[in-house]
Amino acid sequence: MARLLLALLLLAAMPAPTPAWAQKKEWTERQYDSSGRQQGRAETRDDTTRYYDPSGRQTGRAETRDDTTRFYDQSGRQTGRAETRDDTTRFYDSSGRQTGRAERRGDTTYRYDSSGRQVGRDETRGDTIYHYDSSGRQTGQTRR
Repeated sequence: MARLLLALLLLAAMPAPTPAWAQKKEWTERQYDSSGRQQGRAETRDDTTRYYDPSGRQTGRAETRDDTTRFYDQSGRQTGRAETRDDTTRFYDSSGRQTGRAERRGDTTYRYDSSGRQVGRDETRGDTIYHYDSSGRQTGQTRR
């Protein structure tokens, strides 16, 4: 569960995929706190964006190809991906489980337990909680 939360936080902290007009160009974006101190920067060259902390250490990267952006940590391990088709972007964790979906009609976040079972789904239109028995079989769901 902690890894999933970390993956979600990493995906949430990453800027949106580079727009089509900005691909194939070089640019740098810097983030600052309310006191004007630089908190990090992102540098884009061709289809790759690299993320740096305030000390200049690379903290991750994102590569965009064919409507798919893959996110990596500082060690080069893939931490997630985002796939955009039509008006929908789907987010996945490093295990390939879908963790979220963004579309015009609203956003969805999928939650998993430490065994990899989906335990909830948070949507703009309401939330769903999934229930399991001691053998791991789904026994029901509750909509809120």
